Amino acid sequence: MGTRIEDQPPEHWAGPDSLDPTPVWKQFALIGVFLFLGLVLLVGVAAFAAAPQLVTPPALVPGDRLVLPLSALPPYVTGAGALPNRIGPPLVDEARGFLLGRVDRTEVIAVRALWSPGEGQPECPVRPGIVGEKVGYIASCEQAGGQLFMFDARGNPSVGALRGLDRYLVSVTTDRVIVNLDRLIVSLERSSAPPTPSVVPPGE
Repeated sequence: MGTRIEDQPPEHWAGPDSLDPTPVWKQFALIGVFLFLGLVLLVGVAAFAAAPQLVTPPALVPGDRLVLPLSALPPYVTGAGALPNRIGPPLVDEARGFLLGRVDRTEVIAVRALWSPGEGQPECPVRPGIVGEKVGYIASCEQAGGQLFMFDARGNPSVGALRGLDRYLVSVTTDRVIVNLDRLIVSLERSSAPPTPSVVPPGE
């Protein structure tokens, strides 16, 4: 035999309020709130991504992205190349200053204007210079007895250095240069491999 409602004690009975569904207008209101929040989030993300294209250079936009005019780039010069331009205060502080250089007609780099020979060592100022008859970079480290470290146009170690220059991500559009100061590419230190032993045949 089945159990009838009247067989249950009164405290187990469901009241009439429990049978009422959630009003339809409340359901639509909840959906509307979620849609509105999603739209606000989407607009915020789009504005953040488009900020470098909306401002007038030079300007520093959210995300530590520095927007510069194309005139900040050195001219493209064949042969030895053109000296990079120093970008620093008041646009950015000294610790994040950099040298904006042109490797070739299409490749642009932004190397940090401070460099250390190794992890934990004092930082040295970096300046443009002639390295191997071409434009490159020179770091003068007074803490290392005034030793000079040299780098090629791409910031790769050339003379005396075991690691290259640190670089910021940079992109070039039709009318501006965008340097992402929040994305520093730290060059790793190269380990000097031991010389390969020569094999001498017995009796020689």
